[in-house]
Amino acid sequence: MKAWGSLDLVAALIQETARDAVLPRFRQLRSDEIEQKLAPDGKNDLVTVVDRDVEDRLTRALTALVPAMVIGEETSHGSPELLDLIHTDAPLWIVDPIDGTRNFAKGSDAFGIMVAWVVAGQAEAAWVLLPARQQMFMAQLGAGAFMNGRPVRVPPREAGTRLSGNAHTRYLAPPLSDRIARAVGDHFTVVPDLGCSAVEYTDVLQGRQDFTTYYRLLPWDHAAPALILTEAGGVVEHLDGQLYTARSPNQVTVVAGNREVSATVRSHLR
Repeated sequence: MKAWGSLDLVAALIQETARDAVLPRFRQLRSDEIEQKLAPDGKNDLVTVVDRDVEDRLTRALTALVPAMVIGEETSHGSPELLDLIHTDAPLWIVDPIDGTRNFAKGSDAFGIMVAWVVAGQAEAAWVLLPARQQMFMAQLGAGAFMNGRPVRVPPREAGTRLSGNAHTRYLAPPLSDRIARAVGDHFTVVPDLGCSAVEYTDVLQGRQDFTTYYRLLPWDHAAPALILTEAGGVVEHLDGQLYTARSPNQVTVVAGNREVSATVRSHLR
C-alpha cells in the first residue's frame, strides 16, 4: 500500500460519497440551495449545498485514511492562504467536490468529483469520478491510468483529420483572449466549452476531442485530471513546452492527446 492508501480504496470512498451525497440531489436542487460566490479574480462562480457537503465528507474520509492537510476548493474560498500549501513539500490531499457546479446545478451530467495526492508539487495519485456517467478514472504516477478498473490509453488519431478542441478564455484579458480564441477558431474544429475540467480532460483521454486550452490553473481543477491524462499517454504543457505541475502559475496551457497535437496547437497559439 502506498503512502496515500490504494487506488481502489480511495476510489471506493469517492464513489460512496457520490452515491450518498451527490446522486440523490442530482436534478433535485432547490433554488435556495444554489448560491453565487465571488472568485478571487472578481468573477462570479456557483456553489451548492452539495459542493460543501461533499468536501466535508471527503475531507473527513481522506484524512482518516491518511492524515494530511487538505486543499479543498470551497474551504480555500474562505481561507485563500490554504493555497500556499502547494508550495511546501508536505503531502497534500487536493479536493474538487463538484467540478462543473454550474452544469450540476442545471441538471447536466457534465460534472465530476476530483481528488489528487500531491507531494512537493507532484501529483502521485489521482481520481476523477463522473457520477452521472458512472465513469471512474484513476492513475498512479509511473503505473498508468485506469477507467472503471481497466487500463486506458489515449486512442490513436485517424490520420488526416482536422484537430478538434476548444479554448477557455474566460480568465484571459483582451487582446490575448481574442487572439487565443481566433487562433483556435481559424485552425481547428471548435467543440463546445463544457466548463468542466473533469469531463474535458477525460474527453481528450477518450479521443472525443484532441485538445483543450486553459489559463487559470487552480490545483483542484488540474492536478488530478492532468496526472490521469499523462499516465494514459497525453500531454499537459505550457506554451513554452514546460510540463504542467500542481505548482504551475496561471498561464496558457495546452491539454492534448499526444505531444504532436500539443506542438501543433502551441505553434498556432504562440
